[in-house]
Amino acid sequence: MSTDTDIIVLNRKKGSIKGQLTKLHTFISQEENKSETVITTHLEILSRTSTKFEKLRTEFYRTVPDDDFEEVESSLSEIEDDIFQIEVSLKSLLHELRLNTSDSNSSDAKSIDKTVSIKLPEIPVPVFNGKIEEWNSFKQQFLNLINDNPNLTENQKCYYLRSCLRNEAKSIETSEDNYQSLLKALEDRFENKRIIVDTHIKNIINHEIVP
Repeated sequence: MSTDTDIIVLNRKKGSIKGQLTKLHTFISQEENKSETVITTHLEILSRTSTKFEKLRTEFYRTVPDDDFEEVESSLSEIEDDIFQIEVSLKSLLHELRLNTSDSNSSDAKSIDKTVSIKLPEIPVPVFNGKIEEWNSFKQQFLNLINDNPNLTENQKCYYLRSCLRNEAKSIETSEDNYQSLLKALEDRFENKRIIVDTHIKNIINHEIVP
């Protein structure tokens, strides 16, 4: 036979369960980013709470008198519905998070695949050894093959440009370590009109003194 003390104890247990469910509702409503681990942990908390609730329901059924059964059953049904709604919300959050993570990984993989698949054109990349009279020819070939390739990043273009340089050209210093800075430094050095004229005159003189 039930006593008032038994009912008080059961109601306190019910209040504790409702408090745990309120905390879960608060977690769900928070706008901060939620990790998969945190959501999974809250699902585990909900599972334990649900187990406690089922035990409590059994205790109520054994304890409450028939006159109070309908009222108690209505109260327990509300908690049961609340548990169900929280479970749906948590699993929806988890599903959405995994879906977004999958899309992000897929996008990253495609980006990596695209980068890895990029190769130099089959036409041999020109080499520039620092001879000023060969600069214009080299530059035009490089621009056509590498600079105008829409699939190459600036870093890749810089890598390819450096790999083409030999001797004096390889020692050219730049203000910044990037493609545009390196290309400009080469243009400033090998498109210098004064140096071009001096080189041209020197070549003429050398040609004239050849026996």
